[in-house]
Amino acid sequence: KSKEAEIKRINKELANIRSKFKGDKALDGYSKKKYVCKLLFIFLLGHDIDFGHMEAVNLLSSNRYTEKQIGYLFISVLVNSNSELIRLINNAIKNDLASRNPTFMGLALHCIANVGSREMAEAFAGEIPKILVAGDTMDSAKQSAALCLLRLYRTSPHLVPTGDWASRVVHLLNDQHLGVVTAATSLITTLAQKNPEEFKTSVSLAVSRLSRIVTSASTDLQDYTYYFVPAPWLSVKLLRLLQCYPPPEDPAVRGRLTECLETILNKAQEPPKSKKVQHSNAKNAVLFEAISLIIHHDSEPNLLVRACNQLGQFLQHRETNLRYLALESMCALASSEFSHEAVKTHIETVIAALKASALRRALLPACWPVAQPLPSARE
Repeated sequence: KSKEAEIKRINKELANIRSKFKGDKALDGYSKKKYVCKLLFIFLLGHDIDFGHMEAVNLLSSNRYTEKQIGYLFISVLVNSNSELIRLINNAIKNDLASRNPTFMGLALHCIANVGSREMAEAFAGEIPKILVAGDTMDSAKQSAALCLLRLYRTSPHLVPTGDWASRVVHLLNDQHLGVVTAATSLITTLAQKNPEEFKTSVSLAVSRLSRIVTSASTDLQDYTYYFVPAPWLSVKLLRLLQCYPPPEDPAVRGRLTECLETILNKAQEPPKSKKVQHSNAKNAVLFEAISLIIHHDSEPNLLVRACNQLGQFLQHRETNLRYLALESMCALASSEFSHEAVKTHIETVIAALKASALRRALLPACWPVAQPLPSARE
């Protein structure tokens, strides 16, 4: 149909919905949900909606999931953070958070995260950590609470003070549910970047969890195995968390971390278990993050040289993105006294890789250290 016909049809529907909302006959929950849903669809088509907000807020008090869901969805998409309805919305959210119903709690937490306004941060920044660390909170609600708190911390960090709950959040890295661990790792990483001392106990727990993942078979973590790679997203997040800190001081933890990194490098040399690109992407994502951690620690000569040799193989790969990532990591390795000489053995391969115009423009300035002696050598 033409654009004019679409606008005519939408205007007719908007007039009908407006009359239903203003009519003398009270609408039941189903009808209210249906019309609010239509308004949401019309908005997503690109048309302005200037009514129906109060009806959406009223849906939040429903005990039916589908009605409450549409109400929260409408609010998340259409309600401005400065709206006069925010106080009413906050009251409804408080009721759902206090209900201890994991489904309703999830909807409320998703709404807070989606809106992410200062008012919501002020209202719920103290409540969400309690939900996150409470022993009786369901796993799905814990996941939502961790990601919701992360969203509020990113938008209003001064309104999310860390307190007694900080140490308890760290222990979520030991949770049996990997979804909770994944969400908690994202939160802890962001918090640790600002307050590393307060979350330093996460290092040993992250190493322990990473060790269990990299030494497990794909069948051990069936629900979280992606194309034969066990929990790749969680592995990447744990490796990024460890990059917030220097090498572990505890010899046992440090040894276990070294074993993890060696295992990841060993797996990179194994024949692929699948020809699908998803398998290689997941496997390489974990590998490159492990190499980033090795470079960050800059303390294990054997690992640094092995990482350099692995990157040297990638420099000859036909996939441009892989060559780009390998060059970028190789440039970082060139600054280490332990791997500088190993990097120089790949200088011809680096030059050949830089012949690709896109890579040359992007990485030529960064690759300068590869061809230079270390400062100590120049002196």
